[in-house]
Amino acid sequence: MTAATGDTPSPELVALRTRTETLLDELVRSYKRVADRYEVPYQSTRVIVHPLDWSRGRTLLRVIAPVVIEVAPHRDLPARLSELNDSTIFGKFYVRDGTIFLEHNLLGEAVEREQLRAVLASVAHHADHLADVLIADFGGRKWSDQA
Repeated sequence: MTAATGDTPSPELVALRTRTETLLDELVRSYKRVADRYEVPYQSTRVIVHPLDWSRGRTLLRVIAPVVIEVAPHRDLPARLSELNDSTIFGKFYVRDGTIFLEHNLLGEAVEREQLRAVLASVAHHADHLADVLIADFGGRKWSDQA
């Protein structure tokens, strides 16, 4: 959806969605389209690939994974996420509405197969691997532990 046209996606966004599906068909075993995004299951998490209109005919491909859900506010959490951000090549950790996410954005019109492969692998691995560490320190649950 775009601000300028309401419910009608831009031609650039339509092209990015088509390109995203082609790349996901090549790169992952399975994925599911959910509304305007794609969900790729991985171990204890999932990776959400979300094509978006951005600005002036440009697009973004957001790659997001929920790391820990239902985490309570904790005074040390921002500092820990900042430490992780300093050591992570692809992505940034942040907390929103009780969920810790790992996200990396790519320019939609420039996304290439190997670039997306590296980002998917890194985001998925870090989200899955760090969930137990963050839960031990701050509580919460893995996305896969939802009822």
